[in-house]
Amino acid sequence: MRCRWAAAAGCCIVLGATAVHAHTKVTAVVIEGKELGEQECIRPWTKDSNTPVFDPADENLRCRTNQMDASKTKVCAVKAGSTIKVLWTESGKGSRAISDSHRGPFVAYMSPMEANGEGPVWFKIAEDGYDGAKDIWATDTIIKNKGYVDLTIPADLKPGQYLLRPEIIALHEANRKFGADSKAGAQFYPNCIQLTVEGTGTSVPAGVAIPGIYKPEDKGLFYDLWAGLKTYPIPGPEVYKAGSAPAPASSNSNVATNPNSGTTNTTTTTTTAGRPCVRKNPARRRRLPERKRDEI
Repeated sequence: MRCRWAAAAGCCIVLGATAVHAHTKVTAVVIEGKELGEQECIRPWTKDSNTPVFDPADENLRCRTNQMDASKTKVCAVKAGSTIKVLWTESGKGSRAISDSHRGPFVAYMSPMEANGEGPVWFKIAEDGYDGAKDIWATDTIIKNKGYVDLTIPADLKPGQYLLRPEIIALHEANRKFGADSKAGAQFYPNCIQLTVEGTGTSVPAGVAIPGIYKPEDKGLFYDLWAGLKTYPIPGPEVYKAGSAPAPASSNSNVATNPNSGTTNTTTTTTTAGRPCVRKNPARRRRLPERKRDEI
């Protein structure tokens, strides 16, 4: 802690004691033009509502909520195949989405609500990683779009109640593996939204467990954002596509080059889980000011 002596006040003024406003949460979901918030569709936030989850084995990785009782939050109706929006903000509408130093991927999962998020029930419906040609991360696009992300509900999903789990993963401290120090590792920003899916589909995709899907040593989580790397492997399984069976979770141990990388905030992205996004025209190493790198 640093301080500066103020002679007139006769005291030491602490510098840097103010909380850093750099984190994020799902503030609203937009369904058919109607914006809905906490406990309308979104499970209640934790006390420190925008604080990330650091430990990939933490139970809070599931929904980052103080209330896992489904009956405490309303359930909002959506049509299979429809597109909804989620809104990310630091502290409510009007605030920024997230610090621009907190670069990283976006992913979204769904699971049948009857499981309440427990067990291998989560299937990925969307992902966005890194566009190497333009040096743009998913978080850059979210900031550009004022925090809004479009998500399409799989068209063949069996009608019923589901949890939707959007997640941002910030990598600004991921050059050190989780546990190396108090700030080390990727930062996880998940939230859960309760939905009733309407339609005529019959698919209930196979899933993965959360927590359990991520390990500190995964290449997409133990990753040096500041090293000018040319590729980035998005953590987790492949995105479920209507009419197909999802692949099991990827360990990110075997990756292949995908030259057709790009950024988009839809269910169909140009990056594949476990496969890296390639920087076609490697640029010089991009560094943000140290002040921003130190934000947590």
